[in-house]
Amino acid sequence: MKNKINSTSIHHFIKAAILLGLAIYIFQLTLTDEILQFIVPELVIYVKIATVILLSVAIVQIYIAVLSLKRHVIICDCGHEHSHDQVFSHEHHHLLKKSVVKDVFIYSLFLFPLLLGYILPNHASSSSLANNKEMNFKGLGLAVQASSTGQAVEVKGHEDPALKKMFKTNVYDQDYAKLGMLLYKQSTIEMKDKWFIEKLQSMNTFVDNFQNKQIKIKGFIYRDPKLAGNQFIIARMGMTHCIADISPFGIIAESTNSQQFTNDSWVTITGTIGKTSFNGQTVIKINVQQSEPAKSPSVQYVYPDWNFGSKL
Repeated sequence: MKNKINSTSIHHFIKAAILLGLAIYIFQLTLTDEILQFIVPELVIYVKIATVILLSVAIVQIYIAVLSLKRHVIICDCGHEHSHDQVFSHEHHHLLKKSVVKDVFIYSLFLFPLLLGYILPNHASSSSLANNKEMNFKGLGLAVQASSTGQAVEVKGHEDPALKKMFKTNVYDQDYAKLGMLLYKQSTIEMKDKWFIEKLQSMNTFVDNFQNKQIKIKGFIYRDPKLAGNQFIIARMGMTHCIADISPFGIIAESTNSQQFTNDSWVTITGTIGKTSFNGQTVIKINVQQSEPAKSPSVQYVYPDWNFGSKL
């Protein structure tokens, strides 16, 4: 039978193109790690599985599209039973009753977002995202809230008794106390991507223990109108599950030359830890000693590690 392009085959090929485009786009995101702009690393495996399934469906749809050039392929959902043995040899063909305008509208719902995904960048400026979210100075805030209740106890282990006494806390905060002891023993506390949020929470849970400690942090500059003229915020965007719940996590910094730090620029700052008050809360701050321009990372987000306590 001679191949013949008809309205039915066109619809099948459009569906196949959409499915294949989505599969390729998601595969590209996972291959380049840009998927981390949208979800936390723990969820990537599920996206990979979904991509394989989507690609399989796309291949089936391509097969149906090619087959529709040679014979009628059932595309209806009429609800009545068919007595044919095989769907692909089914000669009963229900014509699409949708208008061209409706077809274009329905397909555009899938094609337009896919087109935007290929054309637009996968991340916005950090400060523009921070403008729409409240700056978080205390990590996730769970341990800080819990520390106000319950009897303070020392963490278990063979640490120096004097150090354990410094980080005495309730049973809910013991993982942050252990992390705090590790940070306290470091000559310079480096705020790298790993445990960025956990370190921030630990230091703010035990603010007084970290006074005058050396700290080094890389992040973007953000200015809050509530801060003094010599203050700014150095921050990172944090993602707890997906891009819908991103939130800025930062530390207030003080410098006599604060105006040299351009909003949204990336810098690496070294200084000593102090403390200040913001919105009625006592939080750590950085007294800037040294700074240098930094290149923004390909993935600008930091992620919480819900099992960090077991890794200490």
